[in-house]
Amino acid sequence: MLKIESHAVGPYQVNSLIVWCEETKEAVLFDPGFEAERLLDRIDKLGLHLTRIINTHGHLDHIGDNGKVMTARNVPLFIHKLDRPMLTDPAKNLSAFGSQPVISPDATGEIEDGEEIKIGNRTLKALHVPGHSSGSLCFYGDGFLISGDTLFCQGVGRTDFPGSSEFDLLSHIQSKLYTLPENTIVYPGHGPTTTIGYERANNPFVRA
Repeated sequence: MLKIESHAVGPYQVNSLIVWCEETKEAVLFDPGFEAERLLDRIDKLGLHLTRIINTHGHLDHIGDNGKVMTARNVPLFIHKLDRPMLTDPAKNLSAFGSQPVISPDATGEIEDGEEIKIGNRTLKALHVPGHSSGSLCFYGDGFLISGDTLFCQGVGRTDFPGSSEFDLLSHIQSKLYTLPENTIVYPGHGPTTTIGYERANNPFVRA
C-alpha cells in the first residue's frame, strides 16, 4: 500500500507531501516549496528512495525548492503542461511581486489528465482540475486524494490570479472530486486534512 506524510513548510505553510510504496520504499515528493533539507532528511530517516518530484501546480509557494531537491538527489520533475511555463517565469508563478523571485528548473516531463503515476508497486491517478491555475492537478489512489490548492478543509483555492477561473474550479470539484468515495482522505496544499464526505456536506463554497 501507499503511505503518506504531510509536512507544512516555509512562510506559506505549504503541505509538502512524501508518498511512498511500503513494499519497495520508492517515494515521490509533492510540492517541495521550501525547506528542502528538512524534507530530504525525513526521506532519509524513513529509508526511502526518492524517484521524482511532482508539482500540483506552478505557484511560487509550491515550486520554490524544486531545484534544491533535483540537485541533491538527481531526480526528475513533473507538472501539467499548462503550468509548465510558470516554473521559470517569476511573473507567471507570482513571485516577481515579492522580495525574491522564484525560478525553478524546467520540468523533465508533463503529466496529463487520467495518467497513472507509478510509485513502487502502486499507482495514483492524475486528475486535471483547472480553476486555481489552468494546469492544477490532483492525485487519487489508495483511499486518499492529494488536492493541491483546489480543495481545502472548508475552503477552495483562490481564483483571483491570472489563469484562474471560479467557474472551472467549482465545476471540477463537483465533477471530479465529489464523485470520489466519501471516506477518501483529502491532503490539501495548505491546512488540515479532511474527507470528501465532510466537504460535500459542509464546504461553504461548494456542496454536493
